[in-house]
Amino acid sequence: MTQPPEYPAYPGPEQPPVPPPASAQPPPPPGYQPPPPPGYQPPPQQPYGVSPQSSPWGEYAGWWSRVGASILDGLIGMVIGVVPIVVGAILAFKDLETDPLTDEVTGDVNPLGIVILGLGILAMIAFGIWNTVFRQGRKGQTVGKSVLGIQVVKAETGQFIGAGMAFLRAILSSILGQACFLNYLWPLWDKKHQTWHDMIVSSVVVKK
Repeated sequence: MTQPPEYPAYPGPEQPPVPPPASAQPPPPPGYQPPPPPGYQPPPQQPYGVSPQSSPWGEYAGWWSRVGASILDGLIGMVIGVVPIVVGAILAFKDLETDPLTDEVTGDVNPLGIVILGLGILAMIAFGIWNTVFRQGRKGQTVGKSVLGIQVVKAETGQFIGAGMAFLRAILSSILGQACFLNYLWPLWDKKHQTWHDMIVSSVVVKK
């Protein structure tokens, strides 16, 4: 049987190189993230730690903590002022007597007792101004607020409100509180736990 003739092999068209299998490719470096597709926009993110019950400067202080701080401040002021007031009143009027028949008051008033009584009143007023205006304006806290771990800051910046704004806040608190007691109850349902005087001076009370 005769063999077929052998023909020379002609080179065919060039073929593209075959890529190595996926298992042979080097792994991506640690922390590598593939690029996002064109037109992708990440969803907006809320600042860390901010919720309806908190601000960027801290969680809003509750109503009870604010009331407790006010009570503590009042008790401290009374201790500072009441003791000399009582002692001064006793010294000033201990020699006075009232006639049960004529209701006539006889005796002399001790001037030293009057001085002590007056100093007690001044001490109570001075403590209130220092505590509510200067201390709270510069440090954000009265003595009572520091005990309960809360402080007053500006709602927009988180900075302390300063002595001038603290004085205005105290005046507004007194006026609005006497005009309508609802001012002091407003933090119970306000989303930022603000009173009306807080809203006027743009302050919030937060946990420190």
